[in-house]
Amino acid sequence: MASQNRSYEKKKLLGQVYTPLHIVQKILTHCGFYNLSPAPITILDPACGDGRFLVPIAEYLIQNSPADQLSERLGKIEGWDIDPEAIKSCRKNLDHLVADLGLEIQWKLEICDALKQRDSGRKFDLIVGNPPYIRIQHLPEEQRKYIQKEYSFCQSGSTDAFVAFFELASELLTENGHCGFITPNSYLTSETGRALRSYFECNQNLLLLTNFAHFSVFKGTSTYAAVTIFGKIKNDAFFFEQCRTSDFQYNGRNVSYSELRENQPWHLAPEVSQEIAGERLGDICKISVGVTTLADPYYLFSIISKNDDLVYARNKNGMEVYLEKAILKPIVKGSKLKTSQDPITEYILFPYKTDESGKQRIIPQDELESKFPETFSYFLKVKPALDRRDNGKPNAVAWYAFGRSQSLDSSFGKKIIFSPMNLSPNFVLHENEEATVYSGYFIKYDGDYETLLTQLNSQRMADFIAVAGRDFQGGYKGYNKKAIENFVITKD
Repeated sequence: MASQNRSYEKKKLLGQVYTPLHIVQKILTHCGFYNLSPAPITILDPACGDGRFLVPIAEYLIQNSPADQLSERLGKIEGWDIDPEAIKSCRKNLDHLVADLGLEIQWKLEICDALKQRDSGRKFDLIVGNPPYIRIQHLPEEQRKYIQKEYSFCQSGSTDAFVAFFELASELLTENGHCGFITPNSYLTSETGRALRSYFECNQNLLLLTNFAHFSVFKGTSTYAAVTIFGKIKNDAFFFEQCRTSDFQYNGRNVSYSELRENQPWHLAPEVSQEIAGERLGDICKISVGVTTLADPYYLFSIISKNDDLVYARNKNGMEVYLEKAILKPIVKGSKLKTSQDPITEYILFPYKTDESGKQRIIPQDELESKFPETFSYFLKVKPALDRRDNGKPNAVAWYAFGRSQSLDSSFGKKIIFSPMNLSPNFVLHENEEATVYSGYFIKYDGDYETLLTQLNSQRMADFIAVAGRDFQGGYKGYNKKAIENFVITKD
């Protein structure tokens, strides 16, 4: 199809990711399209592109409609898209289907912003599609403000445009209608998906939810997808299934709405989970993200040589300078740490000192200049780069302070460090109390670290993250704070 030749840049700008035929057929099947009554129904794809949904729909209607009803049924198909080239291609592809039938259909294809059509008064029996995947902060300001104002699902956080399409469909459906979308699966667990999850929880109108997990639906993209089928009729349960193989085999079960915890992420599994007695990890430990400079290449160093008071060091940008040894701290990169025996090879420029209460406070500029002249000279050289952090927003603490103050006080000492992303559980006990951590998370615990570590690195944790963790390319799973704080630590 012609639209397949569009540039990647344009696809990215418009949030366009095209849908494989087997996914289209799956959605149409679960929406009941192939079992609909003979009466003509109104059908909409609100982001139709070049017709990935509309062409198979039209093909089926051509093959299964009486000749005297075909024109009427095809005339009930409607497609919207913001891209004129896509609409042109869609029309061409639909025209090709009826060219040999002697029919001339006035296809209802419209170049428009679908999200501005909610008050059109039109209702549809079937809404299907693949809404655009684009963060609303990447949209033009006027469009972004419109979505945040008009769509309640998108009023908080840095949400995605596809979330608004769910709200749009919920308003455009007829009372007995069905909607089937394929979208990112992020809404199942993300904070920005909370309003959408709440909508389904309150209305109990989900019919099917398919999580493809880390198996790629779209070639050449890192989008991890879910199919969502819903209507207007209330149900006690919905069917959840999860993709288990690269050739799209599924395991699934009925999920009662009573299983869903209000205002919580949906950590759904195709098997019924057993309740485990114990305590939430987040209730017995402090889980924190590592230090955040917002300019790591200027704060992180490898040491080339050293003497009593100074070191000769190289930063991440390759710049070599002399620095006072006393202002450098050993640091561990959480995302790279594999074992407790991994050597420390990096140091962080740490312009803070401990006050009487044990808190880390920024070293005043005059003190920094007098006690650490080599470091202060270095900071002056890289000041333009530091000033560009946070889109040029002045640092409220000091221009040479870290970009964020989180974990300054807690990241030293004995701790368990783990990467935000792993193939399997890899929690590492790090006993160097002088070292801090970045690019990862760490756990502080008042109890027995070794006992805790055994459970964190267990198969039970792997099974938990298989459900609770976000999916990444190559089978990697997300091990973020919000996921693992709900892991249950048993007393045995």
